[in-house]
Amino acid sequence: MTMEISNTGAAGAAGSRLVVNRRRQEGNPVLKYVRNVRYEWGDIGTDFECGPTCGVLYLALKYHKLHPNYILTRLSGKDENKYACRILLVLCNVDEPRHVLRELNLLCYRMDWTLVLCYSVEEAAEYIENFKLADSRDPAFKKPAASVPVDERTALQNAAVGILTGARSVTKTDAQRLLYNFGSLKAIAEASEEQLALCPGLGPIRAKNLYNYLRTPFTS
Repeated sequence: MTMEISNTGAAGAAGSRLVVNRRRQEGNPVLKYVRNVRYEWGDIGTDFECGPTCGVLYLALKYHKLHPNYILTRLSGKDENKYACRILLVLCNVDEPRHVLRELNLLCYRMDWTLVLCYSVEEAAEYIENFKLADSRDPAFKKPAASVPVDERTALQNAAVGILTGARSVTKTDAQRLLYNFGSLKAIAEASEEQLALCPGLGPIRAKNLYNYLRTPFTS
């Protein structure tokens, strides 16, 4: 169930809005900086629903230090796990976050969530906007896979992942999400740097690395 629109001045068409968990996120300063997409309050499992296949949980490390068991409950929730693309967006607002980030990274790996870090509420809002824009982009990037035998499809998928992870800092998870969002290696290779950056979890730096990598000429 969704409720009234909150930022009616923002860009975006009705029916294609970011949905925000009112019970958990009302008063979150991040919302003040969500300006490039429209959002509405909704009864959802995650904190932000960027589309039917993308859910985002938001966690500030200051809160995590006070309530260390909270995020495990959220990551393992049934309603939170109904999305194909599940993102934990973490605000690094404590000193020396390395140890706690290592624990969160391991937790996300074990529970099949993508960990994305930000260092200000403005950056958090920008990520959330990009996740929503990525979900709303041209459907040509989400073409279904052709009818190929399972073993062959797995081999092709692994080969494509191997190619993409050759780019600096691009992980196996990044590669899998790129293939899921773009539909094929060809579509990824033809995408602009800006389009690559919209892929959830990739970000502008890895997008630039991948864009340049895919355009590096082969040498004998």
